[in-house]
Amino acid sequence: ISFTYDDHGHPELGNVSKAHIFNLLLQQHIKQLKLDVKSRPVELGYELRCVQPIAFDMLYCALMGIGVKHLFDQGLTSCMVVSGHTGDISPLYLKDVEDEHGKVKPRLVNMESQKSKMVFNESLQYIEPADYEAAKKYIPDPENYDFRKILNWE
Repeated sequence: ISFTYDDHGHPELGNVSKAHIFNLLLQQHIKQLKLDVKSRPVELGYELRCVQPIAFDMLYCALMGIGVKHLFDQGLTSCMVVSGHTGDISPLYLKDVEDEHGKVKPRLVNMESQKSKMVFNESLQYIEPADYEAAKKYIPDPENYDFRKILNWE
């Protein structure tokens, strides 16, 4: 796998298929476990919700595209398009998110927010202690695949 890098030294992840990389790693691990399971690379997006794109997805993509044109027509550069909760478009200037070395600072997710809790507690499916016995049919150590343990959330 070969990466290209932007002017700030960040790998341009948009030029590589993350799904392909993760799928190769997953296939190697599945082979080590001697499981007869096939996996396929899937880029994450609305597919993660296991549904077809809905009006929200289409509206959001259209809003971002129109936002780019709107900011471009104003002559704005060195910024990203952001949309507030009301749908208003505004620029987010890179200088406002860069550190003193010109690197974009990571944006952290507030894990205590209602949205984060809903996603991690209600939307995702993963091995939990109640699943361990059934999972032992396939792997000897299901606790090692417990999402919350992997992230040290216990």
